[in-house]
Amino acid sequence: MINCKQYVITLLVIGFYTIESIGQTFTPLTVKNQLIVDSQGNGSGLQFTGINASTTTSTVPTKVLTLDVQGNVTLGSMPTIPVIPVGATVWSLNNNVASTAATSVVIGSGITIPANNPYSLYVSKGILTERMRVAVSGSAFWADYVFNKKYRLPSLEKVSQFIAENKHLPDVPSADEVAKNGIDFVEMQATLLRKIEELTLYVIKQEKEVKSLKSELKKIKSGGLTKK
Repeated sequence: MINCKQYVITLLVIGFYTIESIGQTFTPLTVKNQLIVDSQGNGSGLQFTGINASTTTSTVPTKVLTLDVQGNVTLGSMPTIPVIPVGATVWSLNNNVASTAATSVVIGSGITIPANNPYSLYVSKGILTERMRVAVSGSAFWADYVFNKKYRLPSLEKVSQFIAENKHLPDVPSADEVAKNGIDFVEMQATLLRKIEELTLYVIKQEKEVKSLKSELKKIKSGGLTKK
């Protein structure tokens, strides 16, 4: 056993059936040819000369040197690289995450990007979040225009006829359309708000009619009692 304390070692020969040690004194092991390096907190404890970051390596490595839990250097295999969508360039190799050549981010597998690629993010299984804020380009399409005096509120008779013929509300996509094209989140929120505001106007109108009828009924009852 060789206990080497020098900071610079010019030559170390590992002989046949020997165990050489740099640093602390180790108990001889049964392994035949083994090099033990003790860094003593001053770096990795092992340095190679003639090799650096610019050294040419194999472009398709299959084996690498790695460490086990005891710190032993062992020969290991390269991990399997996730399959990247066709036409994509690597953005992050972390559980099927990649950016496409058209700068879109793809998360998950089984995603087919449309030819015109209208979106920047594609997620296959869904997104779980505690909060979400969606920015919109302007307020013109938001449904407050329903309360404008110039807005023509559809009659309930026409709405009823449309529902009977199409089995869904006017201006709301059918189930088949949603299954085929999905929905635009902001557009759908604006559409649902418009329907709520239209319902509010219907209720307000009916309340006025009910109050008017009650007033007329009260007058009729009052007049009848007076005649008696």
